[in-house]
Amino acid sequence: MTVPQLVGMLIAGLSGLAIAAIGAIYLVAPRRAATGFGLPSLPQESATPWLQLKGLRDLATGVVAGVLLLTAPIPTLGWALLAFTLIPAGDALVVLRSGGRRGMAWGVHGGTASLMTVGAVLLLAG
Repeated sequence: MTVPQLVGMLIAGLSGLAIAAIGAIYLVAPRRAATGFGLPSLPQESATPWLQLKGLRDLATGVVAGVLLLTAPIPTLGWALLAFTLIPAGDALVVLRSGGRRGMAWGVHGGTASLMTVGAVLLLAG
């Protein structure tokens, strides 16, 4: 394994752990977690199940990333990490289209997608 691949694996692992933790927080305290997502206002109480769905999606994504990290060949992990960048990129679009905080959309969600793309490139170029 090359040093760039090792860095890519580190990025993949940290991304998986982070999104799994975020998902768990959304499942346990969905309304509190939503305040940091970047949307312009906290959804009504009736939106709580939708927030929990986001939590389940994030938790499952983190678990799948962990399984791939432990079992998949490096190129497969790279392609999967690249595919997973659709999630934070999509989240950024949702925040921007809903009039949410641009800094959160670009800084957190966009930054996450960018970092994951770097990790994927390192894994694939290795």
